[in-house]
Amino acid sequence: MDIEKIISERIIAILPVYLPMKGNCTTFITLQGGNYEVNKTVKAVLRQMSSYFLVDLNHIKAYYGSLLNVKNLIPIPFNKDNVFIPIKVRKPISRNDGSIGYINIDHIKKVSRIDERAKILLTNSSTIDSLNTVETVNKHIKNGNIVKQLINERNQTYIYDQYDRPATKGDVVMIINEILRIRETIK
Repeated sequence: MDIEKIISERIIAILPVYLPMKGNCTTFITLQGGNYEVNKTVKAVLRQMSSYFLVDLNHIKAYYGSLLNVKNLIPIPFNKDNVFIPIKVRKPISRNDGSIGYINIDHIKKVSRIDERAKILLTNSSTIDSLNTVETVNKHIKNGNIVKQLINERNQTYIYDQYDRPATKGDVVMIINEILRIRETIK
């Protein structure tokens, strides 16, 4: 399955799964109710998505990690509509086995407690069982909302205050992201 087609269906969750005879793979849940399994790790999928959205994961993690004072499990903003928070969804089977999935904060409808763990209800009525506590999930949601707010403030600053300055690489990336968002809306 082509990643661009999956992205066009609005990805709301990226989850690690172990598939027999394939190993460590990724499942996408889309807003339109699609479940797609891809024979790549979550890490590889995130790199592919960062290439599609023209963002640098290392710089995102360093920048927002320092602002949030967090070293690991930092929200990933691909654009203002696609801010994904990390959630532990399974126990690793082997050393390089992924246990962290990513959920779009705009599509979390409800977080409830089942025993000591969190159950996440998405806007398309899918549920995700997390190994995190409700408090940890809520902390990740809070961090994701902070990142989203920072992106919105940054975009407004560029739009209103930067007309008299030369365009930077960041300006070009912002324009490309906006064109990609418009292209997704048109499809």
